[in-house]
Amino acid sequence: MSSLIKVFLVCTGVGIINRGIETFARECFDGLKGSSGLQMKLFKGAGLQQPDEYRLWNIPRTSNIANILGKCVQRNGYVVEQWSSFFPLIPHLKKEKPDIIFYSDSNLGFQLYWWRKQIGVPYKLLFSNGGPCGPPFSRTDHVHQVAPFYREIALAAGEPASKHSLVPYGINVPDGLPLFDDQVRSHSKTKLGLPSDRPIVLSVGWISAQHKRMDYTINEIASLPEPRPYLVMLGYIDDNSQAIIDLARRQLGESGFTARCVPYEQVAQYYQVADVFALGSLQEGFGRVYLEALIQGLPCIVNDHPVMRYVLDTQGTFADLSKLGSMAQAITDILKQPRSPEVMIKRREYVWERFSWKNLAPYYLEMFGKCLQQKVNILRQP
Repeated sequence: MSSLIKVFLVCTGVGIINRGIETFARECFDGLKGSSGLQMKLFKGAGLQQPDEYRLWNIPRTSNIANILGKCVQRNGYVVEQWSSFFPLIPHLKKEKPDIIFYSDSNLGFQLYWWRKQIGVPYKLLFSNGGPCGPPFSRTDHVHQVAPFYREIALAAGEPASKHSLVPYGINVPDGLPLFDDQVRSHSKTKLGLPSDRPIVLSVGWISAQHKRMDYTINEIASLPEPRPYLVMLGYIDDNSQAIIDLARRQLGESGFTARCVPYEQVAQYYQVADVFALGSLQEGFGRVYLEALIQGLPCIVNDHPVMRYVLDTQGTFADLSKLGSMAQAITDILKQPRSPEVMIKRREYVWERFSWKNLAPYYLEMFGKCLQQKVNILRQP
């Protein structure tokens, strides 16, 4: 076997939607490509084709036809997107014969598992469990666990430790410092159409009551005395989002919030002008948004959960967000404190030391090596 490990990083959501899985895949490719001993290629669902980046034909989850077909097979548009990308991927597998397929979307991974023998390429399957999924992990060869909490669940269920590598998500930490200058921040708020005379609470994630619990965040801010902080909700907007937006109108008024879906490269501007980051979810697979907030020096209010403790360590404000009033009290306490450039820099440095691609690259390469040592398990076909 060649000493050069050939990895196909497959994530059809890249270019279509910006969840944690997609932003991880995009940054993982950018952060690891060119590493010694590694040849990595990215397969995405949309966007321009670049060197070592390929656009796979698919039926995007955001299209009407994907949702119609999904209902016909009692699935959703996301599953249809995964299934539709499988056959366009096969010619690349046959031609280039990768050693490893690194993926986060289990529906595509299952197809790659079931049909591996017919495809005729003995690739290893490496599942990145950022979703996360629970055991058993019988339809993949190796598992990338991004937090100890989920690895421990797998081991407690009888999964072999050799099959599970613990390596956190990496993130790109740009050069420079957080934005301290209040005058510049005020000007940036105006450019973004946000009030410059009120503290801003930022929440980033799917704008829905499910999982991210944006309704909880709205109600917590509404419980604060006027003048309240201004709420900015950034994230994926779908049919579930309208109820959240209607709730915000009732509770905060039209002048008390905004809900937007913006390109990923613009999200940093909102972190820079915010005063507090708060997310109502009670648990996360990892929570890259916490790192995005820390990079810009923001204090983070999160639920007290082992995954959040692992990601934020001493840099988070932990509260029991299953209880009414917990987030509101944390927001109040933080806004009483003056903004400290030293503390903001410390938050950014924390992310660089623990989660920058430069520092994590050796651990990803080690994980790829362990994946190659796993025995390929080819079972019956469906």
